[in-house]
Amino acid sequence: MKKLLLAAFTAFGLSLTNAQSNSGEFTLAPQIGVNFSTYTASDVSYDARTSFSGGVIGEYYLSDRWSLRSGLLYDSMGAKDSYDNVDKLNYLTIPLNANWHFGSNRNWYLNFGPAIAIILSAKSDLSGGSTIDVKDYISATDIGIALGIGYKFDINDSFQLCIDYQGYGGIINIDNSNNLPYDIRNSRSSFNIGGVFKL
Repeated sequence: MKKLLLAAFTAFGLSLTNAQSNSGEFTLAPQIGVNFSTYTASDVSYDARTSFSGGVIGEYYLSDRWSLRSGLLYDSMGAKDSYDNVDKLNYLTIPLNANWHFGSNRNWYLNFGPAIAIILSAKSDLSGGSTIDVKDYISATDIGIALGIGYKFDINDSFQLCIDYQGYGGIINIDNSNNLPYDIRNSRSSFNIGGVFKL
């Protein structure tokens, strides 16, 4: 993974020397999607939780091939354990990604880089029917690596439709309870649709 990111950032740096058209353009893309999230842990497995996501992504173009990508996303994560308890963790996620545009018309894109997720709420729906607040037992901030691929459909000179897949892998232990003998990390896949407005 480290070698892949190093190669991608090297390619990013080399391409900046050839920056040309699209440089200085800015786009704004509201989007909605569906998340499939779980926890990764060394000693136990969790089932996926399906939930809603939405937000807005902004991009600043350095050239026709490269842009910087960030935004604000309402990001639902969490997981289901073997006892049918479901953790519902809701985050405000801020990706800080490079975005590589490719294809003959640069309609395909591949984004990668870090992301910061700030906890908004954390509840656990227990199998017995009750719900408890677990926010005090979850780290207030999660840090992860984001990686995604998508395609933009040209509608006119100032608007495009986009569909994409985005993945997120947490790199820190989100458990603050100190009750678990292992670390748990967020893992999330999402499929999104949105509109891209050229400003």
